[in-house]
Amino acid sequence: MKPRLTRERKKSPRGKGKRNLSAASTRLKELWQTPEFRERMRQRDEDYKRDRAANPEKYKRTGVPDGMRKADAAKLWARAEELADRFIQIMKDQGELPDEIVEVVHVDDDGKAETLSVPVPTTDNGKAERALREVAVLAFGPSTQQIKIQACNTLLAYTKSKPESKSKLTLNKAEDFLDEIMKDD
Repeated sequence: MKPRLTRERKKSPRGKGKRNLSAASTRLKELWQTPEFRERMRQRDEDYKRDRAANPEKYKRTGVPDGMRKADAAKLWARAEELADRFIQIMKDQGELPDEIVEVVHVDDDGKAETLSVPVPTTDNGKAERALREVAVLAFGPSTQQIKIQACNTLLAYTKSKPESKSKLTLNKAEDFLDEIMKDD
């Protein structure tokens, strides 16, 4: 069997416990001998399984970097979404992105109709805007350094033109150089 070549993800260092819990361990062994405690633990496990099936997102850590709590990461992702919206709005104000808003009529179960203004990408420009927004969220959010760099490179590649090469800035031939000197005189 071949050894796995995947890299382990970086984890926060874990420290060893400072207390000796032999008394707690002895007490737990005693409790597990009683049928009431075993029933209570069985009920706890069933409740956990039921809650996990009903709310799977509650138990996922997607988008939460190591060493960070889910609530802290959620705040940083919300801030990244605000910054990405601001970035897109600035691009729209400068005329670099078209402003596409589609009016959608939503009918409730009761038969009430309401009109909603929803930004729906219908053209290639609209789809590009959504993609740029998602890349901006990754660049501004609490992701790894590698993801941030890739997102920033993507943003720059599609929003800014590359600078002229150095060879275009310098005069190509000696004759051109001499012609420039002659013009100055």
